[in-house]
Amino acid sequence: MTRIVLLLALIFASPVLASAQDLPVVEVRTAFGISNYLHSDIEYTAPTWLFAVRVGKGAIAFEPELALAWHEDTERFDNGTLTPTVQVSSVRYRSFGVNVIGRWGSRVSGYAGGGVGAYSERRRFTQTSGDQVFENDRTQGPRAGAQLVGGLDVPVASRIKIFGQARYEIRSFDDPGGGSVVQGFAGVTFVVK
Repeated sequence: MTRIVLLLALIFASPVLASAQDLPVVEVRTAFGISNYLHSDIEYTAPTWLFAVRVGKGAIAFEPELALAWHEDTERFDNGTLTPTVQVSSVRYRSFGVNVIGRWGSRVSGYAGGGVGAYSERRRFTQTSGDQVFENDRTQGPRAGAQLVGGLDVPVASRIKIFGQARYEIRSFDDPGGGSVVQGFAGVTFVVK
């Protein structure tokens, strides 16, 4: 009698188990890295944080993402007077994009893809010389752009992976050369499923 009940339970549960296997895998990915801006007037590398959710099954996945980068700089100019000129600048970059990712490999897997995004930046600039203060605060965007993505996923536990990723972003279709960025990331993936 027990065998019959187990057999019936297995028969009725098999479509449920099969449909559960057909569900896409959901991964939450976060990483820190650097952004190297390819502008001729920008000479710095900025720390960057990336958050993404990858949803897919098999070789193809979709990946909405959010990224933040920031840079602050203070310069002091002694121009032969008692009161030097001090310049303080800060830049905050934000982006939201959606990528289509192709994956290959079994245990260690490579991936590559790309997509479109919206990019914005806020620049604050303050120059102080004695009693004179000049301030400028401007926001650009959001502007439409695109990104190319490639990397490697390495499992370290049943639901945890580490990854490395390289990216190239064109942050404005209106100015592809002036708005481009090369990025490198290292991060962790949590498989939600």
